[in-house]
Amino acid sequence: MAIWLSLSLAAKKYGISEEQIHEWIRLGYLRCSSLDKDPYEDPDPMVDAEELEKSLEFNATKSYPDDDATVERVPKEHLDWLYKENARLTKACDDLLEENYKRAQREEKLQAGFEKMADLTHRILSLNEKILNNNKTIKGKKVSAWSFLCRLFRQNHDS
Repeated sequence: MAIWLSLSLAAKKYGISEEQIHEWIRLGYLRCSSLDKDPYEDPDPMVDAEELEKSLEFNATKSYPDDDATVERVPKEHLDWLYKENARLTKACDDLLEENYKRAQREEKLQAGFEKMADLTHRILSLNEKILNNNKTIKGKKVSAWSFLCRLFRQNHDS
């Protein structure tokens, strides 16, 4: 069932110009009715509110690449919000990239420190093995403590 509104009332209610509604009537997008006159000649015909709502929804979501007028259909407040949201998300993305870069640098430092620790551990284990070998040879020979210490420090000094 159609809900009929005068053209001027529909223009006020939906916030569009009367000329736009006349154009949609002329193009056959909207049904209209006039009591005593031809609807195309009536300056304030009755329009079907349901069809007007469908037309508004269609024109709000339908995109025509070659139609510059589609830009005018997006409310300015919505565009402003989109620009602000885009700026906020871009900043958040940049912050995350910076944080990721800092973590990568920290990871490189940790990796370098780990490699140094692994090298020192290897050297300590090597010295421990030399000490154990020296202890075995000393146990096999009766050597004085002084010669043992000299041999130990000489080997450590050489390596």
